[in-house]
Formats: sequence, structure tokens, C-alpha cells
Amino acid sequence: MPSPARDDDNDAPTGTHPGGLGYTAADDGDVCHHGRPLALPPKERAVLHLLLRQWPRTVSKEQFARQVWAGQPMSDESLARCIAQLRQALPPATGLALRAVYRRGYRLEVIASTNEAPSPAHGRLAHAAMAAPHQVETLTHARQLVQQRTAEALVRAERLLRALIDEAPDYLAAPLALAECLAATVSCGLAVRRERIDEALAHLDRVAHGAPHMPGLWAESAHLLDCAWRFDEAAALHERALASSPLDAATHYYRGWHLLATDRPREAVAALEQALRLNPFSVYMAILLARALATAGDPEAALARARRTRENAPEHRAAALHLLGVQALVAPSPALAAQALELLPDPAAWVFAASTLGYVLARCGEADAAARVIAGTQQGNPSEQATHVAALALLGRRDEAMDRLERAATEGCGHLPLVLLATENHGLRSEPRWPAIAARVWPPR
Repeated sequence: MPSPARDDDNDAPTGTHPGGLGYTAADDGDVCHHGRPLALPPKERAVLHLLLRQWPRTVSKEQFARQVWAGQPMSDESLARCIAQLRQALPPATGLALRAVYRRGYRLEVIASTNEAPSPAHGRLAHAAMAAPHQVETLTHARQLVQQRTAEALVRAERLLRALIDEAPDYLAAPLALAECLAATVSCGLAVRRERIDEALAHLDRVAHGAPHMPGLWAESAHLLDCAWRFDEAAALHERALASSPLDAATHYYRGWHLLATDRPREAVAALEQALRLNPFSVYMAILLARALATAGDPEAALARARRTRENAPEHRAAALHLLGVQALVAPSPALAAQALELLPDPAAWVFAASTLGYVLARCGEADAAARVIAGTQQGNPSEQATHVAALALLGRRDEAMDRLERAATEGCGHLPLVLLATENHGLRSEPRWPAIAARVWPPR
């Protein structure tokens, strides 16, 4: 049996104490970072607690078996698996590393200062995995629902995530995912209350206190500020997000959204191209890239992008609808109207299905059909109603289009900046009410 590690082990690390990075092992068994308990499963928390208490000494396997497994069977494999899970929860930005000491055990090392370091690729997944299996599966399923971008899916995701937070309040990946869900609900036009943004920011503030290096934190915060039209504040957080998570596709996607919403479509194209390189299967990232290309004055490139998206996702309804919309923008025809009539929206469709089909029908000469689509969403919230302004303008109902934009600006609809800057709405800029509406979104400096 190997002897216990001694204080003067010649393999002990040197450098800053973990306490200098804000890590403490509390007497009640919690592991805290700057006074906030870390959300870790019981075994991983106990292992890290023991490593912190023993720093800089090596902790033997016998000590882990005695103090963490507490009489329960512990194999080398179960200890190694627990250490691997803990490593995933401690990316380089934490400044800590777990080192195996051959034939002896493990020790904790300080590898960095408190400066932020880039998170590894798929850092969100690593943090999401640090919980009980059913909680991880619930979070994963909820995030998949968010990516569907349908009203029904977003409602279901929100319900699941709220229940998960009630069940596991220390599982900080859950409030981060809820903030992502609330932001998607706002930016897709399904919610207009600013209270939703305030609630999501409050969730992220809790994550920032408990896990300030969690991947996705700053990108989600920036996107919520964009949805509240607080663009200057958002810009600083986008830069911080890029520095800490350069390999996170959503970080680049949100920055592209920000650049598009602040009328920098060429820069948005570059950001969204990077997002799509990191996540080549995202239909919605590809759709926003096509929109940026059109807004930047390159409709042919937008059409080529929309066609590639349709080819890559032939079964995806949003890809088919979006392609129709770009085709109608570039070259309207009766054939496109016929296709649109076959794809009339259903309750489970993409959130922008109705406005896209209404635009295609109006652009391609099917005025009555377009009017029926618009009338079908007459009772929607101001954000949903604002998505139909391009079709209304094509139907000669410009005053009604401006009424909708005015109401959306008054209500603070999150995605209104993209509506105002969309290529198909450029003709409304000559309306007398346009400057006042724009000033609500982008106040004069």
C-alpha cells in the first residue's frame, strides 16, 4: 500500500493557492467560488472538496474511497469516471486542473491566473452534463425544443426548464437555458413584454455569480440586451463572449444578429458565416445569414444561400418556406404563389411561416390569398403583426403597415430592428411616421 502524501512532496505544484482564484472548501461540504456554491453532483463536489482541503498534496485512492465513497465500493474505473466528469466542469478558464499521479492518486494544480481564458469547443455541453442523468436529458431536450423555433416547442421548453430549476436550483446550466428560451421567444416575436427580458437577465445574473466562466453566459446576456435595444451595452458583452467562447457557434450567431440589428449587414455576414462553419447543420443560422446577405444588397447570394439550406435540410419546413420568400424577393412568379398556397401555415409551423407566405403571395400577385393569411393572424401580438408589414405595403395598405410598426415600437418588440432594416421594407422609409419609429429603436446620440 502506498504511503500517504507528505506536505513536502517533491511533485507538489507551485504557484497561486486555489483560494487566490476564489475557490474555498466550506465546512458543510460545499465548494464555493467567490462565496457562491458550485452546482456539482454530490460525488464530484465531494472529490473537489477533498482535493481543495488537501492542496497541494496528492490525494490517494484510499483517501477517496474512505472520505468520498464512505464505505461504498469504489473501483479505479469509478474514480476515474468521477474525475473525468469533474474535469469537464472545470474548463481552463477556472485556472484549476486535476492531475493524475501514477500509482498514487490525484492532485489539484493551479494552472492560470484569474484572467479569463477561452472555453473549449462544446463548452456548453460539458457544463450541461454536470447533473443527474434525468436532469441532463431534460435540459438537452428543452434546448432541442428551443432550436425548433415554433410557438408550441418554445412553450414546452419553457415549462420543462422552469420545472427543472425548481427541482435542481443549483444546476446553473438550467437558468442559462431558460434565458436562452426566453430570448428566443422574444426575438421570434412570440412575446413582447419587457418583463420577459428582465426575468431572463435576472437568471443570467444568478449564473454570473455562481459560475462566471460558464460558456454561453455572456453571449446570452448580450442577445437579451439586443432584444431590449440596449445595443451599446450588448456590444461590450459580445466582445467578452467572443474572447471567452471563440468556438461557440451561438456566440457568433448572436453577434451576427446584433450587427444586423445595428445596420451593419456586411459585418453580420462575416459573423454568421463563422457561426455556420461551427454549426453547419443549423437551418436558422443559415436563414439569418441569407437575410444578412439580402440586407447587404446581395440578393443573388442570399438566394444561393437559401437554396443550399433547402438542399441540406430537404425535410425542414422552415428551409422550404424561407427559400420561397427569397425567391419571391428576387424573381416573383405565379409558380411561387402556387407553391405558397400548398404550404399554408399550420399551428406547428415555423414562427415566421405566416408572414413569409403572406409576403410571397402578395409579391406574386395573389392579393386575396395574401389578405386571408394576414387576417388569420389579426389577433396576434404586436410583434407578430409587425412581420406582415411588407405584405401590407405590397397590397397598398401602407397606413396599416405603419400602424403596426408604430405599435410594435411602442410595445418594445424585440425583433423590430430586423423588420425595419429588412430589404422588403425599404419602401416604407419614405413614410412620414418612419423617422419617429426608427428613433425609438435607435435613439439619436
